[in-house]
Amino acid sequence: MWQLPLFAFGTLRRGECNHGYLAGAFDRVLPARLLDFARVVPLMIAREANSVVDGELFCLTPATYETTLSACDRLEELPTGNLIGHEYRRIAVRVQTDSGEFIAWAYANPNAESDADLLPLIVAETQRVKHS
Repeated sequence: MWQLPLFAFGTLRRGECNHGYLAGAFDRVLPARLLDFARVVPLMIAREANSVVDGELFCLTPATYETTLSACDRLEELPTGNLIGHEYRRIAVRVQTDSGEFIAWAYANPNAESDADLLPLIVAETQRVKHS
């Protein structure tokens, strides 16, 4: 299973109210930009050409990766074993940093889809989530 970093643009960022879900659970954090997405409401992003969402990229520690990501899924109200909830969907995205491009998880509008070439990541994650 891939242990992708997590792109946070809202309350999971450092200094925000839900950062406790990530505190102590990452090796490094980088300022990051998510291209071709926009904030559609303060805490929701969706695909929109020629837009940018600024955030932070958290490289989660391997030892706590599963529990940290599961806790974030619960926070975003994703049903156990599912990557799509009522208000959010966890998708794979390309994130830009000063250190280069990363593929990461992000919580987006439930209608947002991963890029087609990232679909194998989603299929593998769906299978893992359903069997864990």
